[in-house]
Amino acid sequence: MNKIVLVLILLISTIGYSQYDSTEWFMPDKKVVNIQLKAAPMNDDCSSASILVIDAGLNCTGTTFDATLQVGECYTNYGGGSTEHSVWYSFTANNDSLVFAFNKINYTNCVSPHIRIYDANLGCLPVCGTEIYNDLHNGDPGQNTMLTSLTIGATYLVQVVDLYCGGPNDRHTEFCIGVFSPLVNNISSGSAGIDSCGQTYNGTNTGYTPEDLISGGENLDGNIGTTCPTCTPGDDVPYVVNNSSWFSFCTTLAGVYNIDFSGITNCVNPSPNYGLQMTIFSGTANNLTFIESAPSPSNPGSSWSSSNFNVAAGECIFLVVDGFAGDQCDYQYILNNISGGCNLAPLPIDLVFFNGELIIGTSGRQGLLKWVTATEINNDYYNIERSIDGYNWETIHTLSGAGNSIMTKSYKYIDVSIKRGVNYYKLTQFDFNGLSKTFDIITINNEIKERKLIKVLNFMGQEVNEYSEGLLLYHYSNGEVIKMVSQ
Repeated sequence: MNKIVLVLILLISTIGYSQYDSTEWFMPDKKVVNIQLKAAPMNDDCSSASILVIDAGLNCTGTTFDATLQVGECYTNYGGGSTEHSVWYSFTANNDSLVFAFNKINYTNCVSPHIRIYDANLGCLPVCGTEIYNDLHNGDPGQNTMLTSLTIGATYLVQVVDLYCGGPNDRHTEFCIGVFSPLVNNISSGSAGIDSCGQTYNGTNTGYTPEDLISGGENLDGNIGTTCPTCTPGDDVPYVVNNSSWFSFCTTLAGVYNIDFSGITNCVNPSPNYGLQMTIFSGTANNLTFIESAPSPSNPGSSWSSSNFNVAAGECIFLVVDGFAGDQCDYQYILNNISGGCNLAPLPIDLVFFNGELIIGTSGRQGLLKWVTATEINNDYYNIERSIDGYNWETIHTLSGAGNSIMTKSYKYIDVSIKRGVNYYKLTQFDFNGLSKTFDIITINNEIKERKLIKVLNFMGQEVNEYSEGLLLYHYSNGEVIKMVSQ
């Protein structure tokens, strides 16, 4: 009996296993042995957190090897008695919304890591329950999350907690980590335009999130009327979506085209869970029709050419490139015209920027939206939409476009009905032929600070209450704002 138990223990100890539970994940070909890398990391304590610079790319030197757990540090003993250890990072927000990217690049024995993000104003070693992000990374190696309702100028702490336990694979986590600005072509309606044939386009899906902000969502156009041949009804692609980037072109005359997909390099996931996946659609951003998918995954060094496909006059084609198991890679693609000529519709507008800010108007707080275009072609009008949750939208204004212009054009709109809290704004441009393009989502934070009565004034026989609200000073009379200035 004892011999049987011993044999079972030996068999179990030699099996490589992993944390991952995604349908995309593949068991590695061979187990990974623990390698001694270096002494305790410099960012072992929260007081010496490594700084993450927004949009500076991925930092792939992350490791918890020989790290410790500080006294008083928040952690969750999710490993059943294993030893926890952690490292720290920090970043300063330059936008209300930012993409947090994390890729585990080795195979471990434990369910790990556990990542928390805190407002640094809570001090070093913030307590459990005060975090703005809290997730046990027990799925695909790469996870890309949109952090919302951030305070611009505030510093945030990132805590990566790992476990140390037995087994044949690594007993610590190695990873890539980064923080990125939201990208316009992260969604189908904001796809980047393709304006020529035979040209090599360079792309990346580093810093992108799932289109619907939910990992695994395969319904990319938001309806159940279209689907790919092998998909569950409503799903548009036959794979898990983690961090999608979009491209599109429209034609003026009928023709036959194909697409070359290659140049896949600089992937960060470990083999075999690395590479990209790409699908070609026709239709519109809200009604995609499946044409063909590249192999999933398309591994680094591989190349793929699509079948020839027909494009009718005035029809649009969409390409989505996604990271397999959340991988982040660089890539290339070429649009080839086979017959009919490369008759691509010119891109409608060249948007220089679209931004917003909170201003103080005569009727109180307002949202000022501004955008500038370098050129415009067949530009009919703009729609401005607002949301208070980032999902449900309402059109609040329509503004005429310039039609055709090669001069710089400036636009603005003041939202006099801005809502309390974070307001999301979306700008959509419409051509004369009905085609549209949605640009980057921006936010304006209209948080109402605590209001304090400072004094009561007498102004021309009228009683006026003076209040302070954060950095603003208000004068009220009969419940109405009569003056509002910065302190």
